[in-house]
Amino acid sequence: MPYSAPVEETSSDWRVTLGLYRNVLAIVSALTVLQGATAALSVMIALSLQAAGASNAALGLVAACYAGGFLTGAIASPKQITRIGHIRSFSFFAALAIIATLSFSLGVNIIGWAVLQAVIGASTSALLTAGDGWITDSAPANRRGAILGFYHVVSKLGAIAGPFAIVAGANGPMGFVMVAALFALTIMPISATRKAQPEISTGTPFGPTKILKYAPAAAFAALCAGAVNNAVAQLYPVYAQSIMPDGAAGFSANFNAALLAGAMVGLWPAGMISDRVDRRMVIAGTGILAAGAALALSLFSHVVSPALILVLAFVYGVGALAYYAVAVAHAADRARPDQATSMMAGILVIWGIGSILGPLVAGVVMSSPLGAPGLFAFASASLALLAATMFTRTVNKAPVPEAEKEPFNATQTTSLALSELDPRGDHTNEQFDLFLAWMASAEADE
Repeated sequence: MPYSAPVEETSSDWRVTLGLYRNVLAIVSALTVLQGATAALSVMIALSLQAAGASNAALGLVAACYAGGFLTGAIASPKQITRIGHIRSFSFFAALAIIATLSFSLGVNIIGWAVLQAVIGASTSALLTAGDGWITDSAPANRRGAILGFYHVVSKLGAIAGPFAIVAGANGPMGFVMVAALFALTIMPISATRKAQPEISTGTPFGPTKILKYAPAAAFAALCAGAVNNAVAQLYPVYAQSIMPDGAAGFSANFNAALLAGAMVGLWPAGMISDRVDRRMVIAGTGILAAGAALALSLFSHVVSPALILVLAFVYGVGALAYYAVAVAHAADRARPDQATSMMAGILVIWGIGSILGPLVAGVVMSSPLGAPGLFAFASASLALLAATMFTRTVNKAPVPEAEKEPFNATQTTSLALSELDPRGDHTNEQFDLFLAWMASAEADE
């Protein structure tokens, strides 16, 4: 029969595609739980410090220590992982994170908690590096965009779910026990996999000076993204508590969900538009949108209803959490194909520097008469400056010609190893599409 052969081939394609996803599912599931654990821990720490009477400046210091640990882990952990292997490294750093998380339940001490946050940051970064390296090794070149998309979506869902998981125990030591259990849960899929451990190979990141030479707009956008987004990610529970003091944990979880849902919605159109127009204009547009939402969150925090606050948080997420990937795409456009991986890794380092500075500045602003709404006053001013900078760059520097643009791919701020997974560093690029392989099979069947 004339159609028997194509049907058999299509079935084989489906089996191959499902097998490819099954090979990375254990690692992705572990990293998804990890994202949930870190998101839950940020709520626990901020609310616990607030309940203990710590100043907002002290909260900013503790948040900055997490970012400093994260950046240190991103740079230093590849050597450790190469030395002892992925499974041993993952288990070691997960155990370290568990011990540090349980130590939070012993009592509040600003310096002690700052050190613990640095340990958590370094451990989280190392876990992401080990997991991302494993995903990179497991992803065939012609499926990298699809697997990157799958990872991006699922990990965001984990970060949304995490704070809800600890709402019941958010006001006591049980919350930290629950977060420690989530860190422990990440070990199970990794240790149970039968797949051989890969060799980790990350390119040397470009330094900030070199990135400023190639793509200054991307460097400034990455710095701003780190400063603003990490400040909000670490300190938003304080803002949420000022809105709803009697239900701070639950409202914090809803606020976080609104932010990340906005990010998931805003990323796709921002990326598609940036493939057709100057990416710097897209960064400016998302910056203006986020700056407006942040200004409203700052000015009307005690005037409008909590439901409207969540809507504004969603709009803020659409703008503020989408432009980092566009900035990375702009940097990739400016680099040669053989430089793409180092460029993307260097952009992440700049993001890390910003993520250290942002909470420190935001904490000081929140300690001023502005109070907790000062977090979004800081965000609004920073994003407005970002938009102005992008407009200035478009006037002073011509855009990348359409023929030289690389297709947009979503980029996460996780580890240097993930830059190896991005298909922009390959000779054959693939558009970022979660279901690309399955759609191709369906079209072949037709």
